[in-house]
Amino acid sequence: MARLVLRPQREARIRGGHPWIYRADVARLDGAWQDGEAVTVAAADGRLLGRGFYNPRPQIVCRLVTRRDEAVDDALFRRRLEAAAAFRRSLGYDGDAVRLVFGEGDLLPGLILDRYGDVLVLQALTRGMAAHAGRLAELGAEVTGARAVYRRGDPTAAAIEGFDDASGWLVGRGEPEIEIREGPCRFRLDLEGGQKTGFYLDQRENRAEVGRRAAGRTVLDAFAYTGAFAAWALREGARSVLALDSSGPACARATAHLDANAPAGEAARREVLEANAFDALRAFERDGRRFGLIVLDPPPFTRRRATLDAALRGYKEINLRALRCLEPGGLLATFSCSHHVSPALFEEVCRAAGEDVGRAVRIAARLSQARDHPVLLGVPETRYLTGLVLESLD
Repeated sequence: MARLVLRPQREARIRGGHPWIYRADVARLDGAWQDGEAVTVAAADGRLLGRGFYNPRPQIVCRLVTRRDEAVDDALFRRRLEAAAAFRRSLGYDGDAVRLVFGEGDLLPGLILDRYGDVLVLQALTRGMAAHAGRLAELGAEVTGARAVYRRGDPTAAAIEGFDDASGWLVGRGEPEIEIREGPCRFRLDLEGGQKTGFYLDQRENRAEVGRRAAGRTVLDAFAYTGAFAAWALREGARSVLALDSSGPACARATAHLDANAPAGEAARREVLEANAFDALRAFERDGRRFGLIVLDPPPFTRRRATLDAALRGYKEINLRALRCLEPGGLLATFSCSHHVSPALFEEVCRAAGEDVGRAVRIAARLSQARDHPVLLGVPETRYLTGLVLESLD
């Protein structure tokens, strides 16, 4: 087995629980390395730090899978998958969709595994996990009893890591569309063409929280994608909902979701608008259209620290526009999904937006990613979703 030796004084972060080895951390690689095989990682003094998959191509050249002197094999993979599945059962979610494996959060860096009913969707985000995707799919099916496993490609990860990210069925076969239940709501997912693995599971608890606050309110779901927040609001008694997204196909699916989740016998008004959220909010402000609840769940404005300042300006602008479109006493549920934007930094951006608008704003709730996306204390990158429910007091 090849041995990756770190430079002196580079192991403190690793000993503190972080699994990533950067190229700058490495002094040398001893022995012959083979693609898809684990390497031993050692401190400069020779002490074992663990084992993980090596890839000389990206800046993160290795991610530890274990900190013990043990093989990285089927037995380890099965143990990790069984622990992940047991943890999800303990959450007691009402529904049949869950993130089963959240990469580093489940000690399987680079692996995403979502369960939708009796189908699993796998994403490999590193070369090491991609090399074992077939076997991980088989083990995942055995552990969960799933009838099929679909692999969903990630072109960005594949380009960075240098692996083939072809999508397709790894175990069994199923339909490209599948229906799931989340609490009282039902959604149809596109496994082949939808975002991520087909659905944004990380917002499941926040959808329920925001939906609970929607009763009797006029609701705007901006950056709605397929309208999950709007569907929850409708189901929980919103007076009206408007789902807004710039994608035509997403709007079509949002329309279907709102129709499917409208309470029987009620004539709650629902609308879907294909438009840019920034432009639409400006138009609403100009036309005097106001809402009792606005949801802002945009895509990440930055994936790199180098563009953080520009992202913060974008977050301030969109929150400023939303605050101007709130009724007195209205609520703004606003989110950032970049780990570069810390909760404290996001609060500061929203505070600055409220100050510019000239409105007193109260924090009604602080939100984060769903518990099936666990955060490791020693790996701050595992916390990436932060949110606030803000109440306009005037």
